[in-house]
Amino acid sequence: MGPLAAALALSAAVLHASWNTLLKANPDRFATLAMIGAFGLIGGPILIAIGGHPSADAIPFLALSFVVHIGYNTFLLFAYRVADLSHAYPLARGSAPLLATLGGVFLAGDHISAMSAAGILVICLGIVAISMQFNVRELGWSGLGWPLATGLMISGYTVVDGMGVRVAGSPLGYIGWLFIIDGLPFVIWCLVRERGLGVRRLARVWKVGFLGGFMGLAAYGMVIYAMSFAAIGAVAAMRETSVILAALFGTYLLKEPFGGRRIAASVVVVGGVALLYLGR
Repeated sequence: MGPLAAALALSAAVLHASWNTLLKANPDRFATLAMIGAFGLIGGPILIAIGGHPSADAIPFLALSFVVHIGYNTFLLFAYRVADLSHAYPLARGSAPLLATLGGVFLAGDHISAMSAAGILVICLGIVAISMQFNVRELGWSGLGWPLATGLMISGYTVVDGMGVRVAGSPLGYIGWLFIIDGLPFVIWCLVRERGLGVRRLARVWKVGFLGGFMGLAAYGMVIYAMSFAAIGAVAAMRETSVILAALFGTYLLKEPFGGRRIAASVVVVGGVALLYLGR
């Protein structure tokens, strides 16, 4: 994992934590997520115009990614409904890199060093530790289940898109089509199911939704491009350092409890990133 891939993954981490904070802070999260997706209908064609269309070999991966992303967005909404940003985000993101690494090794043929493997494990342990300060009786097992289900979807689309972009021939084209198809379901659902009310809901959140959409498109585009020439698990794990920012945002912007302990646990994540980078 060279410096370019590392820089792309870390930049994506900043943007990803930011748009998730916008989503969590907005009371109408469904409409906000729909507008975040709608931005892909604008940004996607631009990327395709620049990079060209992906090859036909990428179509099955795009179709599978479309399904997995619907699950991811749905579970993410449920996770933020029952838990704090500084709890749900770290648990979801922290459970994903190890699964993504296993998928990259067994499905995509990635090879990682022992030090990189240790770094990925340390990152996972540190991120999960951030999320462990919660009361099961208050949240119920849904406070654990929805974030973990989100993490499963994250690992799924990480592996699928990492494999898809490698056969696409055009990373930008693949990313563009991914954002077009990912942006459709929630917008259509909001407009068809609620009609006039849905239009008004979308209109109320379009500014924050488009800002979040730009952040999300840029963040995931950086990650997919990095995975076109670097190991899937390594990129995915370094991207998850966004939990450090999410813990800070949740503590100081959203005034969530247990912030000090979650921020302290994020130091473990930094150590894991160092191991990951040194093991390249």
